[in-house]
Amino acid sequence: MNQSNQTYQTTMTIKRFSDLVEAYGANAKRWPIDERADALKLLDESVEARRLQQSALTLDTLLDRVPIAPASAALKKRIIAQAHRVTSQSQDAWQWLIQWLIGTTPREHFLRPAFALMVPLLLGISIGLNLNAVSEDENLLFQEEVSLLALGPME
Repeated sequence: MNQSNQTYQTTMTIKRFSDLVEAYGANAKRWPIDERADALKLLDESVEARRLQQSALTLDTLLDRVPIAPASAALKKRIIAQAHRVTSQSQDAWQWLIQWLIGTTPREHFLRPAFALMVPLLLGISIGLNLNAVSEDENLLFQEEVSLLALGPME
């Protein structure tokens, strides 16, 4: 029986197995746990899978022979600086708001809080002006609803 025409009882395909071996290497301990059993079953049943694993094993062996160079001081400094930048960018939203409101220069100490206080004031004025546009009939209906909700007589 031709091995390449055989249908496998696993959900693992040769393409997926090839992707696993290329990404994680030939050692089955490095493969994702949820796919490991299917990959091992396919490895037992398929000549093509064994060939793929063998070629990955050759590459793994060559890569293991390459000496690992220690990180330079400049690289360590860049990594630490990048980590510091990331942590400083992930400030809490409240900290950012407070820092923005307070400002960093004397001009910002005055302008930012004034601007922050003007926003709700202008919003309240615009809402108040639009409430006067309600017709008398709608206003009367609104008063009736409020008095019904309050369970009291309408005056």
